[in-house]
Amino acid sequence: MLVSLSDVTFGYAAEPVFEGLTFQVNPRERIGVVGPNGHGKTTLLRLLAGTLPAESGERSLRRGVSIGYLRQSQELPDDVSVHDLLLATFPEVLAVKRRLDEVHERMAGGDDPAGALREFGELQHRFEELDGYALEARADALASEVGFTADDLQRPAGSLSGGERTRFELARVLLRAPDLLLLDEPTNHLDLVQTERLERRLSDYPNAFLLVSHDRAFLRATCETIVEVERKGARRYSGGYDRYHEQREARLKRALAEYVRQHERIERTEDFIRRNIAGQKTKQAQARRKMLEKIERMERPHDVWEAARHLGMTFAEAEHPGGKEMIRARDVTVGFAGKPPLIRDFDWTLHRGERVGLVGPNGAGKTSLLRALLGRAKPREGYVELGYRASVGYLDQKLRVGFSEGRSLIEEVRAVRPDLTIGEARDALGRYRFLGEDAHKTVAGLSGGERCRLALLKVSLEPRNLLVLDEPTNHLDIPAQEVLERALNAFSGSLIVVSHDREFLDNVVRAILWIEDGRIRIFEGNWTRVRRKVRGDAEGVPGPVPKPAEEERSRPSPGEKERESGGALKPGGARREEARRRRRERTRAQNRLARLEGEIAELEERSRELNRLLVEDPNDDWEKVHRLANEEQTVRARLDRRYAEWERLTELLEEGEGAGLP
Repeated sequence: MLVSLSDVTFGYAAEPVFEGLTFQVNPRERIGVVGPNGHGKTTLLRLLAGTLPAESGERSLRRGVSIGYLRQSQELPDDVSVHDLLLATFPEVLAVKRRLDEVHERMAGGDDPAGALREFGELQHRFEELDGYALEARADALASEVGFTADDLQRPAGSLSGGERTRFELARVLLRAPDLLLLDEPTNHLDLVQTERLERRLSDYPNAFLLVSHDRAFLRATCETIVEVERKGARRYSGGYDRYHEQREARLKRALAEYVRQHERIERTEDFIRRNIAGQKTKQAQARRKMLEKIERMERPHDVWEAARHLGMTFAEAEHPGGKEMIRARDVTVGFAGKPPLIRDFDWTLHRGERVGLVGPNGAGKTSLLRALLGRAKPREGYVELGYRASVGYLDQKLRVGFSEGRSLIEEVRAVRPDLTIGEARDALGRYRFLGEDAHKTVAGLSGGERCRLALLKVSLEPRNLLVLDEPTNHLDIPAQEVLERALNAFSGSLIVVSHDREFLDNVVRAILWIEDGRIRIFEGNWTRVRRKVRGDAEGVPGPVPKPAEEERSRPSPGEKERESGGALKPGGARREEARRRRRERTRAQNRLARLEGEIAELEERSRELNRLLVEDPNDDWEKVHRLANEEQTVRARLDRRYAEWERLTELLEEGEGAGLP
């Protein structure tokens, strides 16, 4: 045990968040905390970190255990550089480094060269003893991973923006490498590349971590245990994010069946008592009444996700679908005056009905490009035209466009649709989980998740044939993300979306605009498919990596070797040799494909068996559960590799058929 909570109760303004909570984190555990917004995920982290005292109960910390806690917001000093504040976690290292810099300046100025040289040597020796050079290298590497350049490291820490501060704090807690990491929304403000780097770092992290996240792909990649915050408590599930879904559904199904059986038994007993309390079977009825009084009545199982999914999210569609071309961009260059362009020479046409994801690093110009495409900002070069009868619904990333901070939510809705009565405006707000007195809140008092839901509601109220959404899943919990995905998939118009949420991109887009180094490449497919094309689908997958079909095709045939060595082929020999080579290659691919299908069938069968075992009641045999969960992860990774190889071989054989090979 690293840290534990025993019978803890805590609440805000007499509203309990946890009652009788008992929870602990053990060495090397990898835990993801999930639950709808407002159910106590951050509170759980603060209780574990000791920054929030419990009203009752006890927090225990094993002697000598170090905890690193990434908060959602923090303040930084103005008089310290980013680099030095990173190293400030190790005060002696920072003090020696600063003294080294001072002595180095003395040496450069010629002041007491002999004494300065002697002191410099002593300080350098101490710096090496403290492993200062390795620590500096680690600090620089971590800063780079979360998006800081060498110039950024010299900036005053207080000058960092909100997103930069979150990324800085993430680098700082990782640099400490504590026994337990507590990370609250660590992927906030990270781009896709940075998120994948964090996944790899956490996969290699030698100690325990517990993180709160709404990023389903991130939870799936990093966590072996999922804790769901629910009904003033927390429930633990082993086996990763996908197994968590299966186990919780099985648990809820069992609990509902038990509740129904008990409810039916109670109803039958009460009916017997009513019919016989005054008859010949009075004693039996009285005995049953006493028995009924002793029964501990079950509550109907409560699904916190189901309650959070009660969002009536739909997007009104314009009567006219718009022209065949919804947006035309020609030779577009975007960026800020006096600085190098962010994006150069962009030519693109969005056709009616297309669903496009815009991805790229932070600061690459995604939002600037969106604003140029919509005519909200003028490009530095080139031109953009909206197509015939294009009607745009736009969601601003910062959730400020179109809001009046002093207005109530009802007033915000009626500002978009003045034809709605107050009752109809209330109904619209209710569909987006603004209930009762929420309708009279002012915009200024909304949380990030509430602002996002209100912005989506306002976009949905007016009929559109083109939706342009900049980071729509920011601040949304997982149920709201899933509802948004269904609403967008039901929308038949065109869609452009900026997102760092890989699962969201997989579920809603069919093409990707990939920004990199000022240029945009266009790919067909969702995020996962495009990711494979751009960077290789084997990156980050453990175990042996099958060679790509392209690499196999690049091997020279015997005839090509002969030609390279200076030999000559007979007339027609080159064509025959190439045909023989391709037939051999096709035969090898067919044989391997047949073997692959057998391997996939066996792995799928084993995966189903492991899933069945994991859903069963563990009877407190957690060692067995961990063993089964680890095997299931291994089987799933092997299946993913087999599927990837199967896809490549299938494409290779299809190419051969297109070329007329037997």
